[in-house]
Amino acid sequence: MRNKKLHDRVNRRRDERGAALITTILLSFLLLAAGGTLLLTTAMTGTTAVESTSEMQAYYAAEAGVASALNVIRGNVDSTPTGTRATFREIACSKDLWTATSGNYVNVAANGSTSFRVTSIMDPDDPAFLFCEAVAPDPKASYKPSRLVVQVEGFGPRNSHKKMEIVINRLTVNYAVNSVITVPNESGTAINFNLGDSNPTEYLGDNGPASSCGAPSSIAAFAVSTDHLGNSDFNTTTAVINGGNPNVTPPVPMLLDSNNSPNFLKDVPSARSFLDGPEGMKALANKEGRYFTSGAAALSSAAGIGASNPDGVLTFVDGDFTLGPGNPTGQGTLIVTGTLDLHGTFGFNGVIMVLGTGRVIRSGGGHGTILGAMFVANFPRTGLPSDIFSAPTFDTSGGGTATIQYCQEAIDKAKSVGGHSVVGVHEF
Repeated sequence: MRNKKLHDRVNRRRDERGAALITTILLSFLLLAAGGTLLLTTAMTGTTAVESTSEMQAYYAAEAGVASALNVIRGNVDSTPTGTRATFREIACSKDLWTATSGNYVNVAANGSTSFRVTSIMDPDDPAFLFCEAVAPDPKASYKPSRLVVQVEGFGPRNSHKKMEIVINRLTVNYAVNSVITVPNESGTAINFNLGDSNPTEYLGDNGPASSCGAPSSIAAFAVSTDHLGNSDFNTTTAVINGGNPNVTPPVPMLLDSNNSPNFLKDVPSARSFLDGPEGMKALANKEGRYFTSGAAALSSAAGIGASNPDGVLTFVDGDFTLGPGNPTGQGTLIVTGTLDLHGTFGFNGVIMVLGTGRVIRSGGGHGTILGAMFVANFPRTGLPSDIFSAPTFDTSGGGTATIQYCQEAIDKAKSVGGHSVVGVHEF
């Protein structure tokens, strides 16, 4: 009986033979699949890392292209052949003169694994580049693009590439210049205005020499304002202009209003923001290492006040300053918050802003020349939003003679002394 039961049990187990093998095979397949997945994931991770690195290298190559193009536009790279100044117009019309902007591939890595190419330089205001072919007397012959759009493509390993676009403004700051000398005053107290009686002294609204100042044009010689009671410095300045020997052309001062005033002299809060605001001229001068607490410090700086720089420099003197003697004494934009003394024989090309104390005087003999424009405004640098411009001083009767004349090219350079400003960068 016992043997029969054992025999029956063995017979039942006989139908289950091979189950362990199947289970083992299934488990092996599962392990194999898991291992294969792990291997695939590892391989894909490695590939993704390589691709990501390649894409990053292409991105950095595009950034290098942007930086190289900016270096050219800012005049830091000589042309090939040498001798062409990198103005916005020249770069737009003759970009092949510089390797970085020529459209050719430029290696970033020494082994050529990364490179960039400037694919487009465009003037959005004249995309057809009609000004490039213009010749005088066509007005476009003297046209200057106010901004450029530069597109760059960067290339990395494994056929990776990135595209970047940058928009560059030609001017660091922009403001209207509608008179050679602008002297706002809202106080009701008459401006201290004296031009002296020297016959050779000239205040000219006609554009200076065409070779250095550009095409013929003209603006007012002086601009004065009217206070809230309707009192104006017009009569005061007109009497001085007509009562002495200096040559003032045109002899009639312009009255400032909301349409013809420069944006930073619309009111005192605007003047404060322009001068001392977070993005004002003082902040810009500090950023460029061009902020000085004395005139002596400015004159002894490496760049001086721009006499040897063909494009001029930004100079911010927080205090009094004596301009001269020397010719040329300086170029660019000169900002003085104290008294400006025009001394002896001097020369300045650009824009002079006497903002804060708003006082200009003349001393010493000799003859001085300013080609560009001047702004003289008397206002408290801190205070209430309701503060108004007080009476400035413009007294050049102290000695010597002078020519202060409008010069469009000098003003244009003065507006660019902070470097061409980048207004936008994006990947596309």
